[in-house]
Amino acid sequence: MKYTISLTYLLLLIQTSILAQSGWTREKGGAFVQASVNTFGSNDFYSVTGDLFDQGDRFQSQVLTIYGEYGITNRITGIVNLPLYKSNRFSGTERVGGVSDIRIGAKYALSQKLPISFAIEAEIPTGDGFNFANVQDPIVPGERINLPISDGEFNVWSTLAVSQSLPSGNTYGSLYGQYNLRTQGFSDQYRLGLELGQRFIDRLWLIGRLGIQESVSDDIQPTVSFLYGEGTTYTTYGFTGMYSVNDQWMITAAFNDYGGFITDRQNIYDGTTWSLGVAFEIK
Repeated sequence: MKYTISLTYLLLLIQTSILAQSGWTREKGGAFVQASVNTFGSNDFYSVTGDLFDQGDRFQSQVLTIYGEYGITNRITGIVNLPLYKSNRFSGTERVGGVSDIRIGAKYALSQKLPISFAIEAEIPTGDGFNFANVQDPIVPGERINLPISDGEFNVWSTLAVSQSLPSGNTYGSLYGQYNLRTQGFSDQYRLGLELGQRFIDRLWLIGRLGIQESVSDDIQPTVSFLYGEGTTYTTYGFTGMYSVNDQWMITAAFNDYGGFITDRQNIYDGTTWSLGVAFEIK
């Protein structure tokens, strides 16, 4: 098996939290904590020009994430997203892993009558963007490829979200827009999305999501795009089921996939992310 540079075209694109952005904030002292395990695998890669390649070797990634929210005041909610362990591999390499980039910030309620919020989150790198995996049965002795757990650059995410629920409390919708300010010369990104939720029985919610990501500039860094998601665009869609075991504990299951029906897929492995989790809430 021969590895070329094309085999390292990769985007670490695992959605670490099944919670979408919303206009609601938590009441003072309220808290929510979720632990989830996500898994992703694919052979199909869309290049920075949108061309589809079957890479032969299957790229695989798994991540264990802790996500938390805490009501600092009735209008301010603290947010933390901690990927405790992320692992990456190709079918022909060893698996490498570690703690991925940490995201921490706060959400402020601009309006509570019509729930509108604005959030600022810092994404803090936990590495320098290099994490080499040994190739199994290499053509060249000591052959390795880079499978980074961290992109090695500091990001700032800004999110504006609006939500509303029907009087019955069994149906809600959210719209959001995000801007990702990237450093070290990477192109900024923006995301737009919507979420619709419906409670079918007393304890079961089904939530559907649709969103896009685009680069702000066409002036990307092609020499590093395969490592850090530079120039990545996509349409994403998925569903989440959330079952309340009691008033505090919940079980969650979700899938997320990518398409090109709104925004073309570029610099992305095309496949499904599956997720299982457990959550705890204090109101």
